[in-house]
Amino acid sequence: MKYLVIGLGNFGKTLAQTLTDNGHEVIGIDNDPLCVEQIKDRIAFAYIMDATSSTAMRSLPLSDIDCAVVAIGQSMDHSLRAVAALKQLRVDNIYARALDTVHKSILEAMSIRKIFIPESYAAKLFADKFN
Repeated sequence: MKYLVIGLGNFGKTLAQTLTDNGHEVIGIDNDPLCVEQIKDRIAFAYIMDATSSTAMRSLPLSDIDCAVVAIGQSMDHSLRAVAALKQLRVDNIYARALDTVHKSILEAMSIRKIFIPESYAAKLFADKFN
């Protein structure tokens, strides 16, 4: 499968590398050149790009993407704008990271049904180790 991972911080970088290790093709984008530099040799394609701009996103092969993951963890505004750009460009299969329950409710209002809060999931997994 082909994945687009938007946001290559700790979570996005690990996700992109793991998907690649599992045999998938990954395009990663981030507006931070350092994040792109750190992963460019580990995934198929890595670009410095503003994912909040539908104009910039048009340069990507979005029709070939099986799934887009908005993994932005620093800014709710940037995350929502990236999701909006993907929806404007008619990307159907969108997973979005939520920073909190308010962010999650806004994503739900945008008709995003595949929403995850990685910190909550990781905390639950870790807590289960104490049982």
